Order: sequence, then C-alpha cells, then structure tokens
Amino acid sequence: MEGLESFFTASQQLRLFLLSCLFGVPIGIVYDIFRALRIIFPHGKLLVALEDILFFVIYGIFLMCFTITAARSEFRVYFCAGNLLGFLVYFFTVGNAVVSVIRRIAMLIKKGLCFIFRPVNQKFVLIFKKCRAFFVRSLQKRKMNKKISETPLIVGSDLLYNNKVNKKSKRKKVRKLEKKAGKT
Repeated sequence: MEGLESFFTASQQLRLFLLSCLFGVPIGIVYDIFRALRIIFPHGKLLVALEDILFFVIYGIFLMCFTITAARSEFRVYFCAGNLLGFLVYFFTVGNAVVSVIRRIAMLIKKGLCFIFRPVNQKFVLIFKKCRAFFVRSLQKRKMNKKISETPLIVGSDLLYNNKVNKKSKRKKVRKLEKKAGKT
C-alpha cells in the first residue's frame, strides 16, 4: 500500500506555476471591473477602500478554490507570485487598453447626456437664479429692518456678563447712589 505523496514533482510545480500565471488574467479582469466602476461613477475614498477590500476577498476566495482544485489543497507561495505575474502582464497590456476604451466611452456618454440635457439645465439655472435673487433680496430687507429696529435691551456697563467696563461711568453711578442714600 502506497501512501499519498506530500510533495509535487518539478514538472507538477511548473505546471501549477504556469496555471497560476494564467489565472492572474481573470483576477485582472475583476480588477478592471472595479476600475470601470470608478471611471463611470466617481466616488470617494471610503467607497474605493470598500471596493479594494471586496477585491481582496474575491481574490482570497479565488486562491482558495485554485488551491483546492488544482493543487490537492496544498498552498504554495508561488501560486500568489504566479497570480501576481499574470495580473501584472494583463494589467499593463490588455488592461490599460480596456480602461482607455472605457474612459473614452464614458466621456462620449457624458458629452451626449450634457448635450441632451443642456436645454433643461439652462432652464433650471434660470429658475435657480430668479429664486436666488428673490431670497437674497428678502434676506437683505430683513437685515435692513433688523438694523433699523435694533435697540439694546439692557443698557449698562457694569453687568456681570459685559467684558468691557467703563471705570468712569461706574464711579459716576456709585456717586449718584451715595447721594441718593445720603438724601434719604
């Protein structure tokens, strides 16, 4: 009775490395899908970070499936190296061409939509300007009325919450209070 082999022969390792290089291409395609989403729908850093996390989760699942099906569930580091090599070859050749085509298509669609919605946009801008002028005028009138009717509720410089205290006026008030107290 022969036991299971716990190692790969050199030819098996070469075959697995070449397979992992070949399977770097689908990983590049998945990455290009995320790049296309970023081009079509620009978004912030948080969503980009979530997309990157999702990409690495997908890659981890892919690597696990590759290891289980092609390598008898025996993980080797050169699987990742082969995936990276295949990914980089795809990324710098076909991937860049695909992304440039996607950018051009997205730009053409954007220009077409701008051309189609230009009359609607112009009407919206005109309505917005009229509404803005109306509200700005009403706010300016309120400010003018407020300045005219603005009178201080409490007059006095010796209040606790007043930061500026006029010493001369305080002395005058103290003298007046002393005179009143002396008369009564």
